Parts: sequence; C-alpha cells; structure tokens
Amino acid sequence: MPARDTTIARPHPLLLDALTAAGFDSTDAQFTPLRSGTDSLPFAATTRDGDELVVKVRRAGSRSRYPTAAWASARMREAGVPAAQILWHSIEACVETCCPGRPIEAEPPRPEDLDAAVRAGEVLRRLHTIEVSSFGQLDGYGIGQHATVQGWFLALPFRSTPNLDGLDLPNLLNRTRFVLEAGADRLPTTAPKLLHGDWVGRHLFTDDRRITGVVDLESVRGGDPLAELAGWSLREPAPMTEALLAGYFDGPFPADSLLPLVLFRLRIAVSLLHFHASCDDQSMLRLRADQIQADLDDLDHGELTAVPRITPDCRSTERRRP
Repeated sequence: MPARDTTIARPHPLLLDALTAAGFDSTDAQFTPLRSGTDSLPFAATTRDGDELVVKVRRAGSRSRYPTAAWASARMREAGVPAAQILWHSIEACVETCCPGRPIEAEPPRPEDLDAAVRAGEVLRRLHTIEVSSFGQLDGYGIGQHATVQGWFLALPFRSTPNLDGLDLPNLLNRTRFVLEAGADRLPTTAPKLLHGDWVGRHLFTDDRRITGVVDLESVRGGDPLAELAGWSLREPAPMTEALLAGYFDGPFPADSLLPLVLFRLRIAVSLLHFHASCDDQSMLRLRADQIQADLDDLDHGELTAVPRITPDCRSTERRRP
C-alpha cells in the first residue's frame, strides 16, 4: 500500500508569506505537516528551488516565542551547539533551517539511539556553558523572570486536580509542595545557565554519527543544568537517561547533586502532571503521579537515584516502595 500523501494542497497564506519574507520563492512550495507542539504548528517546506526548510505558525491564543527562539539559536550556534538556524521570524511565524538526519526517538531504544543519547549529553554539556543573567523563561533579549534560583523554583502554581482511581492526587500534591518549599534552600547557588527547556529525544536530530540539529527552541530558560537532566529522565526510557548522563559527565553522577536533581525532578513532574490533567490524558497523568510518589518515597528512605525508578519504558524494577 503506498504511503499516504500528507502534502497540503492549498497551504495557508501565512506559510507562503513567511517564506517570501524570509527571502525564498514561495511559488509552488510544498508543505507537509510535522508533529505539532503546544504553541506552534510546524510544517516541512520544500521550495521550487529545492530549499528544505521548516515553517512554524503560532497557534491561535498561544504566546509567541519566536523572538526568544531566534535569540537562543544565535547564542547556541556561537557556542558550537548545532541548533536550527532561525532565518526569519515575526510574532505569527518563523522560518528555520531543516536539520538533517532523524530525531532520537525509538521505543525500545536501539543501540544507535543509545549512542546518540551519549552524544546528546556531550552537546548538552556544551550548551550549559552559556551563561545568562536570570532564571526562568527568557524573552527575546535573553532576560528571565527571576533573580534567584529559589524564586524560579518556587514559581510553580499548584492547581486543583481530581483524584485518580486508587490515588489521592490532592494529598500527593500537598505533600510535594511541602517538600519543594522545604528543599528550595538546598539548591545550588550557581549562576544561571542557558537551558533548552524541552530537552527530549524528539527535539534532537542525529545522522547516527553526530548530533546534527537541536530544534524547538521556544521554551529556553535560564536555570540550573540539573533541571535539564531531570526533565530528560522523566520523559525518556531509563537506558536513554543512563546514556545521556554518561555523555554529560566525565565520571559517575556527583553524589552532592542527587538531592537537587530529585527536587528538580519533583518540580517538573508536578508541572507535567498539571499539563496532562488539562488534556485529560489519564495514562500520562498516572505516570507522573507514580513518578512523584516514587521520588517522595525515596526521599523518605534517603535512597536517591539519578535515574528515576519510574520511567516511560515501564521496565522499572518496582512501581511503589513498600
């Protein structure tokens, strides 16, 4: 059976206008929808001259962060990080280079995916050498919303969430808020570094020899690099986290970073839980609740681990500590 043709027969004028504004001939350009994000609708674009590009348009009602992506792209590329180059942007759309290769996205991970995750760790370490002036989401000038890591860490709204079958979510979130508030002063007082903000395999491209592209830069922020490692570990299979950490660190995971890592992991898991609740995604909601519960239990027992016990690959050795 032939593959389904997903090329748009009549592209939206905004896509054509963006290509023209970026200096490309939009006549007869072909557009193919890509995996959409929370704020953007991305399309692979091929011009009549053979240019391979990505054009993104802002979702209705979402906040435009294309100026932030353009600022971050320039900073990353200056530091040797192979970020997609933003060629043109406005409030409504942006045009960027198309990264060669494929995303690091496979379940279960193949040997080449684990090798790519090691290289992704090396690229991430380079990214985290870039200093910024403040914490939190960055604007188009690279300025964040918080002066301190504690201000950024605690700026997490806890919203009401209904119970899941067999799980008291309000009580779990109340317990987590207490732990985060008590642990905020235990965070490192290092200067903020540039974080990708959504560092997962699907945003990294590889040709199976190197990382060829880092994409989706709209969520960059200033923060502690441990938060980036924590976010990856919650959303990728355990072997992928082990591989990323092997590339990021020259040796074993630093013991004095375990507590801050787990605190960041709790904070991010709460944010993800609220997002899944807003989408009524019961499966992912339960995964995040299980991850939060496991880390809280491990904190109680003083048995912290760099790789979460509960990961999306469902190959964890246990679901709950007795």
